[in-house]
Amino acid sequence: MKSRNRWFVAGLAVGALGLALIRHYRKVRDETLTWQKKHHLNLDVLVCPSCHVPLAMVGETLFCTQCQNIYPIVDGIPHFIEPVQLTGMNQRFSRMYDWFSWGYRLFSKVAFAYIGMTEEQARREVTDRLDPKGGRVLEVSIGPGVNLPYLVDRQDVGEIFGLDISLGQLHRCQEYAAQHDLDIQIHLGNAEGLPYPDDTFDGVFHIGGINFFNDKKKAIEEMIRVARSGTRILICDENEKGARAYERFLPSFKRTAGESREVIVPPVDLVPPEMQEVRIFDVWKGWMYCLEFRKP
Repeated sequence: MKSRNRWFVAGLAVGALGLALIRHYRKVRDETLTWQKKHHLNLDVLVCPSCHVPLAMVGETLFCTQCQNIYPIVDGIPHFIEPVQLTGMNQRFSRMYDWFSWGYRLFSKVAFAYIGMTEEQARREVTDRLDPKGGRVLEVSIGPGVNLPYLVDRQDVGEIFGLDISLGQLHRCQEYAAQHDLDIQIHLGNAEGLPYPDDTFDGVFHIGGINFFNDKKKAIEEMIRVARSGTRILICDENEKGARAYERFLPSFKRTAGESREVIVPPVDLVPPEMQEVRIFDVWKGWMYCLEFRKP
């Protein structure tokens, strides 16, 4: 009898949890749909990532009149890549972050507690170095939007744009933006081919990911291309110490990066020689590097 009661109580608990999750999902879905209707695409800040020609809106797609490429808009997010067509490390990490997106925020908080920082201290250590002077800011690899709280209330930050190669991460970012009614633009795309015009942003930054991009040099060149003259650009990722910690605690990271990955070296040698104020330094108590420079 006691065993039956325990199973009955357990069943009720599972049912209550399932009902709560369904209600939460419906609430998030409704908030996201409302946000999508309220916020419209800024076509002035979008171009074809292949030929850099302005795009036209045709129904629920963006159309390039020069190369004839068509980019669908799905659930309010323009798709400038097809995830199934990704290759190499881009494909592997896109898939990993799709499923990891559900637990990314919790992992982030736990990781910062482990290294002895609050998340706000860590995020501000990087984002406070941006110098946009009231202009547009682009985050390459925006993830679920964990850096947004440290940008949206700044008086020197104008419009905020975010791009990511993981659709799962962008969905979590969209849900967060909807919950907090943030006026941001997010796009599914590849850092190695940004869908933005030349000289568009007054702040450009990237945190986490470039170590395993297919083409780090091209990604850096693209961040420079879309930045205006005088823009400070920040590129941060885990150093070798941080990568080894990920491999210990996240088996999926080790599988995705590969057993024979190269030792991580900050890509300072890929920064064009004409860039100014180039410096490399550690952040997050020595677990990450930050490569900083300014476009002349």
